Amino acid sequence: MNSSIFDPGSVRVAVCGSGGHAQVGLSVERPNAASLLRGRPADEAVRMLPLLYAICGAAQGVAGQLALAAARGDARTGAIDPAVLAEARREHLWRLLLDWPQALGLSPQRELFVAARKRAGADDFCEWALQDLSEHFARVEAALTSQAEMALGEDPWLPPLTAAQTVDAWPRLDAAWAAMPVWRGAPASTGALARHPELAGGSPILARAAARAADLIDSAGLGIASSATVAAGVGRAAVETARGLLLHEIVLDGDSVADYTIVAPTEWNFHPAGALAQLLQRMAGGDDDEFRIAAERAMLAWDPCVRWEIEAAE
Repeated sequence: MNSSIFDPGSVRVAVCGSGGHAQVGLSVERPNAASLLRGRPADEAVRMLPLLYAICGAAQGVAGQLALAAARGDARTGAIDPAVLAEARREHLWRLLLDWPQALGLSPQRELFVAARKRAGADDFCEWALQDLSEHFARVEAALTSQAEMALGEDPWLPPLTAAQTVDAWPRLDAAWAAMPVWRGAPASTGALARHPELAGGSPILARAAARAADLIDSAGLGIASSATVAAGVGRAAVETARGLLLHEIVLDGDSVADYTIVAPTEWNFHPAGALAQLLQRMAGGDDDEFRIAAERAMLAWDPCVRWEIEAAE
């Protein structure tokens, strides 16, 4: 299946008004993947998943495989999946070596990125990153420190959760909850900073960049995948990706897909009532051009797994 026929959606920052009177709305606009998968043979549907999602395709594929196996009674305890771990490292490297330098007026580290990307699956990657990447990480963090945005209270951190623990928290998943998930009744943050909460405080943008670097130097928790049998013919997988917790739940009707729910990290981190939405609103009180620059950096720091846009609301 060609991935071009499936639009994975977008994150939209809508600005109404300008200056001190501006109102900012944050929304995640996603198609329902279940509509494409429902009714298909289960094995075929799972094979489609990496083709539907250009970003984190390995994690999506592993989550689908684990969820399907669990629906058939084969649940797995948490373990690092090498493909997911390598993919997550490559995502971090792209942001820290290419995107952040460009946003901060530094030189993108293309040659270093190519070298690091090739090593992403190596057993000694963390030791190599500490030795060969730390100096560049320090330059990025120094540039962000000199341009640090306002401090802001964070959402609660979503703790490390196995698939079985998510079943305890949310016995069943559905499309409405998946669109705006909450942890203990409130929006929650997931991803690198949730794995390194000791780095929180001060500028939330700086903290997220620093947490990405920490993830590469100490990958504890990154790439862990697990699954649980929710009920007969219902399986769930939990995968810790670069951006945070990814959940898949499949419901079988015989050997076909009766329903499928995906909760990606973007739905957690870009919750319309979460910390990013509050930060964007506070940023909107000044010059419009300055707001756009600051908002673009915030979006890069929170890092959705789909395209994003900032536009004036009608």
